[in-house]
Amino acid sequence: MPQLPENRLRRMRPTLPVVGWVLLVLIALSSYAFWERRRLEALLLEQAAILHRQASQRADQHDAHLTALSTVAVKDGTGRKDLFLEVAAAIKSFYPRIRAIDLVSLSDATAITTRSAADPETNDAVREAVRASGGKLVLRPQFQAAGTYLLVKRSPNTSAALYGLALEIDAGMLVRTESAFWDRPSARYSLWLDGKMLWGASLEGAPQFDKVLGSASQPLVLKAAISPRLDELLTPRTAIALSAAATLLYALILLGLRQMARTRAVEHAARLHAQDARLAHASRVNALGEMASGMAHELAQPLSAILSQVQAGKRLAARGDFDRLGQILADSELQTKRAAAILDRLRHWTQPGEPVLGEISVNQAVENVEVLLQAEAARIGVEISCELALGLPSVLGNAVELEQVIFNLVRNAMEAVSGVETKRVMILTEALNGSVRLSVSDTGPGIPEVLRNRLFDPFVTGKPGGTGLGLTLCQRLVERMGGEITPADDAGMTRFDVMLPAAGKRSEKGE
Repeated sequence: MPQLPENRLRRMRPTLPVVGWVLLVLIALSSYAFWERRRLEALLLEQAAILHRQASQRADQHDAHLTALSTVAVKDGTGRKDLFLEVAAAIKSFYPRIRAIDLVSLSDATAITTRSAADPETNDAVREAVRASGGKLVLRPQFQAAGTYLLVKRSPNTSAALYGLALEIDAGMLVRTESAFWDRPSARYSLWLDGKMLWGASLEGAPQFDKVLGSASQPLVLKAAISPRLDELLTPRTAIALSAAATLLYALILLGLRQMARTRAVEHAARLHAQDARLAHASRVNALGEMASGMAHELAQPLSAILSQVQAGKRLAARGDFDRLGQILADSELQTKRAAAILDRLRHWTQPGEPVLGEISVNQAVENVEVLLQAEAARIGVEISCELALGLPSVLGNAVELEQVIFNLVRNAMEAVSGVETKRVMILTEALNGSVRLSVSDTGPGIPEVLRNRLFDPFVTGKPGGTGLGLTLCQRLVERMGGEITPADDAGMTRFDVMLPAAGKRSEKGE
């Protein structure tokens, strides 16, 4: 997968949180809209089932009305028109969905109706339905009045039927409901007869509810569907509330991620710190192994002096020359302290453990390193010269780590001049603009151009058998003290400058 260029990623980085927030808000809004749509669809099925049950019960009542009216018609016929109309009027008053009741004679053109006037077309439709019924109730759309249908029964219900009995039923009132759910513009339902819509609103797409009424005599089909609009799924108030909740959640996620990143950074820094400490200790121990012969020579001088003075002191004591004996003992004490100081520096140099921070003297660190390397320098013929500024401010750091940096730079310089005629290493300190500058330069051949931009990369070295970790370690230790280390060419000499903030200056910055 192709990767984006680093500079393009850098330009995109500030916009990533905004993009993430927008995506989270969109996901929250779309998820809620999807959930609301599913809820409305489930509610539609529930309300449609209730409506279906109510319509089925109402349709079953029509059978009972036809039976009662048929009994009156067969018993009294058209001779008791008033009785039939009285019963029919009572039924209509209790059941407003029954718009008209017709009793049509099959033998002649007479008819009894609750209409304001007899309708010949309706009467003909009733007679035709009776002849085609075969004893079953017959449904016919009433074309004279939209949204109604005729429910026709022969009376009596035998092959010798005398009348055709019909109820004109308002389909809309058959499925009338008081549920507020159907007040939604997006919720629609309709009643169908023989594949044609008898009443209701047209449905967009396939219905989600499609079921025949439970009445055996009136197999009408109830269909219902819902197609909610966006403003119905997601009101402005809901959108604002969801956006606020998503924003709060996103802020908490960002806070958590940043806390995790800080924790990981601290853990990573701690691991690097521990690795640096182990590497520095191993480097010092390895260096001391290489300097063992020189250190033995360094210790041999004060020990030989002490031995000679003790022997001389014995002879003076034997002769009773106690005045000169005091001077010899004082010299022996001085040489003993010198040897002890050398051993103390060795112990201090090789001691592992967590570095202790405090105010330290750069000049003192240089002098300690000079003592450690003086014997080796004399052995290979390298001159180490120091030009240390007086009154130099202290820096905040760890003495062993600072000595490690100076030691590595001086050792590298000593190795660099090993193959040239003038073997000289210079160490300089000075105060500069609230900082302390430590410079280590040599008369070697200089830094190869191919390595100049990679000096501080791990495992990059120009020395045969080198590890390439010395300058990397120096850079880490210097940066840990709030400073920086840079190479420079100075009049044909290789120089490394270490800039460290003075202790007071660093404290003012709160570092």
